[in-house]
Amino acid sequence: MLLMRFQLPSLFSEREDFQDHYADPADGYASRYPHVSSPEDPSSPELVLSQWISHELYGEQMPGVAADLLDAGYDTPSLRRLAGETEIQNSADAEALVGSVFKELGLPYPISIRAAKLITSRQIAREVIAGKRNSWDAASHLEIAIWSRAYIPELESIVAIRDELDWHSNRRPFPELKAALIDAFAELAVLPMNLCQ
Repeated sequence: MLLMRFQLPSLFSEREDFQDHYADPADGYASRYPHVSSPEDPSSPELVLSQWISHELYGEQMPGVAADLLDAGYDTPSLRRLAGETEIQNSADAEALVGSVFKELGLPYPISIRAAKLITSRQIAREVIAGKRNSWDAASHLEIAIWSRAYIPELESIVAIRDELDWHSNRRPFPELKAALIDAFAELAVLPMNLCQ
């Protein structure tokens, strides 16, 4: 019996090639976008708050995060307790103590999930521009992990460009697509705080 080999359409072989770009080393673009602020310090309590609400951080990570905050000079009774916790297995275990930490740090808690996700998204965009994060991987993370594929006007360009790379047979040349993606990240990176409400 003869085994027949079928050629997959060129779209799929090209798509596989393009997937390599998700693992490329990050490039920096800060000199091209001088108006884009540097990423927030990872120990910024406001950033930690947004990452906690948007599920970028989980309960079992929070004792380590609390220790980092203590090292950065923040200090409250709940923060010390959280840094010493050894029994946290999930976010539910940490919720009450984490809430106390943010309140003791003078932060509004909780904030809306949309505000948290926008602040987290803006941080990721700034990391892309600063050369700390691969742009294609960041686009995928925003769409899938942060926003769960929900339609968000602020991410519309980024999602459309990523879809064009992954699925369109008549896509623009890769350098043009990447330049458009970086422009879209630069726009997200300067999202005004009043929109993150």
